Amino acid sequence: MEYEWKPDEQGLQQILQLLKESQSPDTSTQRTKLEQLNHYPDFNNYLIFVLTKLKSEDEPTRSLSGLILKNNVKTHFHNFPNGVSDFIKNECLKNIGDTSPLIRATVGILITTIASKGELQNWPELLPKLCVLLDSEDYSTCEGAFGALQKICEDSAEILDSDILDRPLNIMIPKFLQFFKHSSPKIRSHAVACVNQFIISRTQALMLHIDSFIENLFALATDEEPEVRKNVCRALVMLLEVRMDRLLPHMHNIVEYMLQRTQDQDENVALEACEFWLTLAEQPVCKEVLCVHLSKLIPVLVNGMKYSEIDIILLKGDVEEDEAIPDSEQDIRPRFHRSRTVAQQHEADGIEEDDDDDDELDDDDTISDWNLKAARELILPNTSTPNGYRSEEEENEELEENDTDEAVFE
Repeated sequence: MEYEWKPDEQGLQQILQLLKESQSPDTSTQRTKLEQLNHYPDFNNYLIFVLTKLKSEDEPTRSLSGLILKNNVKTHFHNFPNGVSDFIKNECLKNIGDTSPLIRATVGILITTIASKGELQNWPELLPKLCVLLDSEDYSTCEGAFGALQKICEDSAEILDSDILDRPLNIMIPKFLQFFKHSSPKIRSHAVACVNQFIISRTQALMLHIDSFIENLFALATDEEPEVRKNVCRALVMLLEVRMDRLLPHMHNIVEYMLQRTQDQDENVALEACEFWLTLAEQPVCKEVLCVHLSKLIPVLVNGMKYSEIDIILLKGDVEEDEAIPDSEQDIRPRFHRSRTVAQQHEADGIEEDDDDDDELDDDDTISDWNLKAARELILPNTSTPNGYRSEEEENEELEENDTDEAVFE
């Protein structure tokens, strides 16, 4: 029997008022209002109702309701009554195609959070339903389903490639490849990003379609959407690490393409392309591949070494204040950049490494993007770079930045 629930109108209005007040910039006011919300019975039912059914409300209030519910799911989902958890799941699937991009993204995050709590096994209809929704003629439904699938692929890649779920990637990977040529750049980007999650792990379902994957990537090389180009660069960098054999016949054209992308007008695309040179430097064929391109490559990399005005200001920092203080060993010891694919591979292999250098770089990474300084020397054999900066991974979506992790409710 399907779980049925209807909100009390007075209680709903009180919760809406508290949700609006909890958006105050005053954090103490936020915390007080959010604590008051916790005293309402059926609180989680109200939250999913506001998110998915109260379409007359403003989007920030609806989204906040979903983010609070997401926090509750993270902490207390296994204590939810069966009826409540099923109600939340059903409402999420029914509203994954909301006309609002913000609400679609919030619903997608909520779905992903439920899935990450081990619910992929207990929610067998989720993946088949999302895959069916990809074929919807309604753009919002297709995009919402793809957004949720991308988050699931990012958070649950390992279990998707296991017998626990009967290896759904055997169906999902070919499905994703079909959308590389979709008319919507957003959906093309989602499709590439989904497949990219399974390159480093050499997932069998992807390796069986590797030639089709590479062919589709080449077709997207000049895509007008920066996010698509960025994901194409990311894919080629990882393929360089794990399937060099498939790239070698096309290496001349790939190098020429990466030269263009390293100079891309979109900085995020250019930074992603920089990883190509770092990864190529670690391959035995590096010298052979790059020799004929050095006359073009070196000027591009040298040009990328220029400091921006912001970089110069940051580098000046507190020079005058600490010039009389001797440098410590940590200040002067060399730091070596390595490609992101190597780091990912080590993580996948379970290799533990000294995190001291990464900890020291954290402060730098928060204020300045990595540019081409590390690449200049790493592309040449038997050299290394003492002052490389790691490019930042794209952070969670904007609404994650507004998430209040401490607002967790019973």
